[in-house]
Amino acid sequence: MKIRYFLFLLLFLILFGSCNQDDPKPETGPTRTVLVYMVASNLGDYLNANVEDMIEVANSQNLNGGNLVVYYSKNKNEAELFEIKETGDGVATRYHIRDYINESALSPDVMRGVINEVVSRYPADSYGMILSSHGSAWMPFGYHNMLRSFGDEDRTRAMEIYELAEALPDNLFEFLLFDACSMGSIECVYELRNKADYIVSSASETMAKGFPYKEILPLLFKERANLKGVAESFYHFYQNYTYPFGNISVVKTDELAELAGIVSEILKTAGEEEMFSLPLNEIQTLTYLSGAPTRLYDFGDVLEHLATADQFSRFKISLDKVVSCAYFTDRIYCQGVGGNSGIPVTKFSGLSVYPLQRNLTEMNNWYAQLDWYNAVYKN
Repeated sequence: MKIRYFLFLLLFLILFGSCNQDDPKPETGPTRTVLVYMVASNLGDYLNANVEDMIEVANSQNLNGGNLVVYYSKNKNEAELFEIKETGDGVATRYHIRDYINESALSPDVMRGVINEVVSRYPADSYGMILSSHGSAWMPFGYHNMLRSFGDEDRTRAMEIYELAEALPDNLFEFLLFDACSMGSIECVYELRNKADYIVSSASETMAKGFPYKEILPLLFKERANLKGVAESFYHFYQNYTYPFGNISVVKTDELAELAGIVSEILKTAGEEEMFSLPLNEIQTLTYLSGAPTRLYDFGDVLEHLATADQFSRFKISLDKVVSCAYFTDRIYCQGVGGNSGIPVTKFSGLSVYPLQRNLTEMNNWYAQLDWYNAVYKN
């Protein structure tokens, strides 16, 4: 009897072990966590509408097993961290995580702390981040009260581009998406080149409506984020919008080093005097905020005026590797010129640039702090 029992037990263990070996491996976790970092300032109504659009489409199928987490700063004293996810009945809603009191959303330490908390709470195979607020490319806050690099806290604080670089950890994000004006400048993407594989941004002012989140949110949670699709959705939305102004580009950051080397060569060949003699009134404007000390111009248009034919050919080849796709409407909104009818776009390389200008000494001195300046003017 004992022998028969032993043989039966042995057979059971063999069969059970074989079945276990055939079982599929358990899933390792979500594919992607996306953090939406919103600083409302006077954009609160629009940002609230953006959140509602996200909630409408954030079902489990569209999030593809991932996590959507929002940090929403209402003002300089109050912010909330919440998750948007599907309930048991298939409808998405927001789940409160925690409040932040008397902590500036535009402090590098606070932003880094939020990112670390989200990564800790929501581990994933990859991460993306949306930064939604005001923006003015690399131009420094305080130079004029209309300017801030990223964000606006009741007109009292903003983040300089080097502070944003300090706040964002290196090599964490698959993508950064700026739902903010004018962050698509070569200076900005170069400063943030170690922060994400791709940067999605506009070189001009974006309408307060922001991105069409109902269309783009599912694209951000594909196994490989469909950033080209995001850019196309943005373009098609603004083609048919009440104010049909907008441009967008997707930048591949690991190609920036080669581009910087070619631009450095062009600037050395051209020299300072040729730079100062650029016919700026003939070059495509992409950003010009009211009261700003300078316009920002199309990157390719500026370099075409400075480069030899051979240099510009090599520049274009390199730029096409950096800007993986770019779209623009026939006209763009430009606060400082053109009014509500906008200005025409005849050239668009995907990025803006500031060419040094003789009469803007203070601006030039500040510009010399940027990584881009050190890469192309000093090397």
